[in-house]
This record gives sequence, C-alpha cells and structure tokens, in this order.
Amino acid sequence: MSDLIAKAEALAPLLRETARDSEIARRPLGRVVDAIAKSGLYSMMVPKIYGGDEEDLDTFFETVLILSRADASLGWLTGFLIEHNLWLLNYSEEICQTLYKDANFVLAPATLNIGAGAAQPVAGGYRLSGQWQWGTGILHSTWVLAGGVAVINEVPTPTFFLLPTVDVEPIDTWHMNGMCATGSWDFKVDDVFVPANRAMPFQSILNNTSGIAERHDGPLYSTPLMPVLGFAASLPILGAAQSALADFADQMRVKLENKVLRAGAPRADVSKMLGEVSLKLEAAELILRDVLRDVMDTRSKATESERAHWLSRQTYAVQNCKEAALQIADASGASGGHLDNPVQRAVRDVSIASNHAVFSKDGHYRAIGKALLRQA
Repeated sequence: MSDLIAKAEALAPLLRETARDSEIARRPLGRVVDAIAKSGLYSMMVPKIYGGDEEDLDTFFETVLILSRADASLGWLTGFLIEHNLWLLNYSEEICQTLYKDANFVLAPATLNIGAGAAQPVAGGYRLSGQWQWGTGILHSTWVLAGGVAVINEVPTPTFFLLPTVDVEPIDTWHMNGMCATGSWDFKVDDVFVPANRAMPFQSILNNTSGIAERHDGPLYSTPLMPVLGFAASLPILGAAQSALADFADQMRVKLENKVLRAGAPRADVSKMLGEVSLKLEAAELILRDVLRDVMDTRSKATESERAHWLSRQTYAVQNCKEAALQIADASGASGGHLDNPVQRAVRDVSIASNHAVFSKDGHYRAIGKALLRQA
C-alpha cells in the first residue's frame, strides 16, 4: 500500500471532525488545507524530477475515496488540486521549472467553462478577460488555469491560460446547498497579458499531444485526461453516498437499541432499503474500479469509443450513487433534516456534485445506444 494512502487514512478523522465547520464557513478551513499539504498528498502526481511522488491512478483512486467518505467537499477539493498538477505538466519544461521551483506541488483551480473567457492576440501572447465559475481551490491557490478561446493559426481554439493568482480577482459567489466547503468561488481576469508559452490548446491536454509523455516516463503521463477528471468528480460522490449509508444505519441501530423506534413499525423496518442501497453502492464502486483497471491497462492507446465508454460507466456509477442517496434521504424522516446530521449533508453533496458537466448522462447513454444501433 502506498504511504500516501495511509496518510489519507490518518487525515480522514480531521476532515470528518471539521466537516460541519467547513460547511458553515463555505470554504475549506486553512488548518485542514495545511494538514493536507503537510501530508504530501498534493504532490502525488508530480514527477520525481520536481520532488513529487509520481504515483499512479490507483493511489489517487484510494486516496480521494478515503477522504471523501470523511467529507465529500474536502475529498473533491483535494482530488482536483492533485490532478490539476497533471494538467500543469502539459506546459513546457521551462514553465514547469518555474511552477515547481519552490515546492513539489502547485495549488491551482482549472475551469472547464471555456466560453467564459476571451483572448485577444498581441505581440508575444494574449490579453485575457473574463469571469469564470467553479474556481475550486481559488482561496488557497497560487496559480489558475482559465479556459478561453484563442485564435491560433486563424482558427478559434479552446485554450487554457496559466496565470498567477495576483492577476486574478476571486469573487465570493459560493452560496450553495451542497458541496459548500469547496469554496468554489468565481474568479475574474480583466485584460491581463498572458505569454504565449502559458497558453495551451485544450485538445493537447485532453489527448496527451503536448509532449508530456515524452518528457516524463511514468505511465500516468500517458493517460488521457478525461477519465482522470471523471474519477476526481465521481469518487467524492461515491464516498459521500457510502458515508450517508453508514451514518444512517448507525442512527437507526441506536434508535432500535434504545427503543426510540418500535421493532416492526414501518419506519423501523428499513432493512430492505438498506440492503438495496448497499448493493447499488457496491455496484457503483465495482464499476469505477473496473474503469480504473481498463484505463491503467490501455492509457492513450484506447480508441475514442473506449474513452467514451469509460465516461459513460463513470456517469452510470454516479447515477447509482444519486439514487441511493435519495433513498436514504426519503427514509431519514424529519430528523434527517437537522443541519448537524452528516446524512443530510452527504445527500446534498451528492445532489450537487452529480450535476458536474462531465456526467452528462443523456449524451453518454445516447452514444452507447447509437453504437448498439450501429448509427454514426
């Protein structure tokens, strides 16, 4: 077992203990982020040449799931901050030497809403403006990855621009009923110059055509980005649903033992629901682990169809988790609505996180159906 997995297990009690305070604060607590940084988790995907651990996806999978069972928001935040280092490694050696000059990790949000930014070509680079949602990690970051449209060789091209946070204005828009502690504020950029070597076509990051695999030998660096992103988003959902099940079962057991509920009463007989939910979550985890194995076996050799199927299965696992969480919420009764009850927080976290753009079930499922019908 990787030492980092053991460190995640050691951090889990802190995340669970502070989950409610982080939710109230609507941001990750500084001492929790500091503890995660001290543990070394953030450098998981960074190559050894920059002082990182160069761990593979299996370590990432276990680590994010462990943290997410304790607090889905902090599992989400940590997972994305870890894997955004993989995005950064697509930039040139010169840029990476700057990024990792003083530390073996970088904390940086990355925004997929590329239409939010516009880049004007100028001598030596671009002038970038825009306001982006979903800046997960912006409150503790030193760099940001902002998506925008750049004209490259006279072609409008989705591009990621790398900026230091001194060039960015965080805006507190994070008033949500779930995933509250991620602190995923908006951020704004107003006519900031970005050098050309800090602009990277998104397709190059997606498909490993940036030179990352040639610069770094580890198998991780030959892995397409989208399934990694899919794990970063799906594992917190699985972890939250699993924790909701465990907490609800514990609460019902205590009520039955203390005779708060009468054995045989309708609310007391939740065994069938618990069994069904348990199987749904077991299936969801098995699906995600199966995708993990496929990704690690195939990497960038996978066909477009295989890559699409990875995302479809991740999406299906997430839908299982969402259905399971809603069943738990329905059985929780009025007491399940108390804000200090971790069950309701987990249910809300699942509901919000499952709406991530990567889990567009209509598109993913339709693609599978068209393949079965042999339609283009």
